[in-house]
Amino acid sequence: EDLVTTGASNDLEQVANIAKRMVKEWGMSDKVGRVALATPYEGGPFMGRSLGQRGTHWGSKIMGHVDSEVERLVNNAYIKAKTILADNSELLNHLASTLVEQEVVSAEEFQMMLIMFNSKVVDYRTFASSYDERSREKLPFQRFPENL
Repeated sequence: EDLVTTGASNDLEQVANIAKRMVKEWGMSDKVGRVALATPYEGGPFMGRSLGQRGTHWGSKIMGHVDSEVERLVNNAYIKAKTILADNSELLNHLASTLVEQEVVSAEEFQMMLIMFNSKVVDYRTFASSYDERSREKLPFQRFPENL
C-alpha cells in the first residue's frame, strides 16, 4: 500500500528529529511535562562548548514516555499527511500534470486550483491524544504479508 522510497528517507528522519525536539527540548508534551530534557547542543563539544559540563541523565521511565510521545507525534503526522493527500488527490494529479507541461505554477494559479478542486483541509487535532494511544492501529503497515 505505502511505497516509501529512499528519497523520502530524509523527510522521515526530519519528522522524527522535530518530534524529538518538541518533546525533549521544547516541553511540548503533556505526558512528559513542560521540561527540557535535552539542550539544543546535546551533541559532542564544538569549539569548547559543553566541555566539562556534566549532562543531565534522566531515568528510563521518563525516557520511555519520551519515546512513546515521539512515536505518537510521528504516527499522527503520518496519518494527517496521508489524509490530506488522499482527500485532495484530484488536485494533486492536476498539479502534477500542470507542472509536467509548464514546469512552474504561480501562486495565483495554485490558488485557483485550490478553489477549482474545492481543496479539503484537515482539522488540526491529533488522532491520538493520550500517551497510551499511539495511533498504531490506524497505520497501514501493521502486519507482514502472509507469504513471507
